[in-house]
Amino acid sequence: MDTAGYSKWDGRLQEVPGGHWGRWGQRPLFLALTLVVVTVLWVLILSILFSKASTERGALLGHQDLLRTNASKQTAVLGALKEDVRACNSCCLGTQAQLQTLRTQLGEAQTKVIQQESALKELSERGSCKKCPKSWLPFQGSCYLFSPLRATWVEAQHNCEGAGAHLVIVGGLDEQGFLSRNTQGRGYWLGLRAVRRARKIQGYQWADGVSLSFSYWNRGEPNDSLGREDCVMMLRTGMWNDAPCDSKDDSWICEKRHQC
Repeated sequence: MDTAGYSKWDGRLQEVPGGHWGRWGQRPLFLALTLVVVTVLWVLILSILFSKASTERGALLGHQDLLRTNASKQTAVLGALKEDVRACNSCCLGTQAQLQTLRTQLGEAQTKVIQQESALKELSERGSCKKCPKSWLPFQGSCYLFSPLRATWVEAQHNCEGAGAHLVIVGGLDEQGFLSRNTQGRGYWLGLRAVRRARKIQGYQWADGVSLSFSYWNRGEPNDSLGREDCVMMLRTGMWNDAPCDSKDDSWICEKRHQC
């Protein structure tokens, strides 16, 4: 028999208070105190973590507000820059339009000056040169016949040769201005043909064998439509156009030198 929890009294065993059951009665109290301490510690830790998280969240929200404010400012600046760009573009377009208008006016003025100078020379020569044949017009030492008839390029060249001349050779703007003023609403063959090799045009050559240097092509010309436009004619506007040599839609201009 285990007598640890008992004592002798008058030769009898008596249970000592707080013996075996006393030790076991203290353990729940210890566990409860431990649980309370642990709970308090966890509460403190969680409170600290929550406080720190709240602080960081507040800082993040403040930073977010700052970013939004900066973004709004940048958006406003970008909008202002776009407006400035639009204004500059409008200004540039207006300036370009004015420049184009001035260029057009300058070109027209130059054309008028050339025509007036050519007209003055023509009048001067008409007054001093009286030896061009009838129906031939004098200009800068040459006589010109504006034929009212129509023929192919080869036929026109033969007609000019029969008159001791050749199809007109245009040497510059002065002569071109003279010709343009006397078209009388017709188209005329010029003494200019294409030089073609391997079915491709390599250049243009005048009736006297000289290669083309001065030109007065209409817009989009020469285009060698269908690969058969080897001859050159002058439109009623004075501009040049390539055409089939066998066309009989045009008249011709003969030219021959004449000493005044």
